[in-house]
Amino acid sequence: MPIYHVWFATKRRRWLLQGDVDDMVKELIRSTCSQREIDLIECETAVDHVHVLLRAANREGLSKAMNFIKGTTSRRLFQELPELKLDIGMNSFWQHRYGWKVVPEGAVAPVAQYIRTQKERLEKYAR
Repeated sequence: MPIYHVWFATKRRRWLLQGDVDDMVKELIRSTCSQREIDLIECETAVDHVHVLLRAANREGLSKAMNFIKGTTSRRLFQELPELKLDIGMNSFWQHRYGWKVVPEGAVAPVAQYIRTQKERLEKYAR
């Protein structure tokens, strides 16, 4: 099965993935993948986007997995933190689209390392 590096952003690239929201998003992604039997290999956030590494049977399987991940996390975040929905003034936490690339077998370890170390490159987001 192919391995995909996928990235997706918060609505309007807002800096929402910090503190408790950041922790909650990662936990929701992990639990959604576990419940839906999505093979999540790696997951990390930056202030305004998420990177995941996952295995899916094909492009259709990737699409279904991403619909579950983004839909479930958005719904659950707004259920558990209703003030967040009011604060951002939007009905969705995530942008509609996501980017993805198939990761060749030999590149899985470096891509996983890149994803794991997202927090180390946050200086490029300094305002």
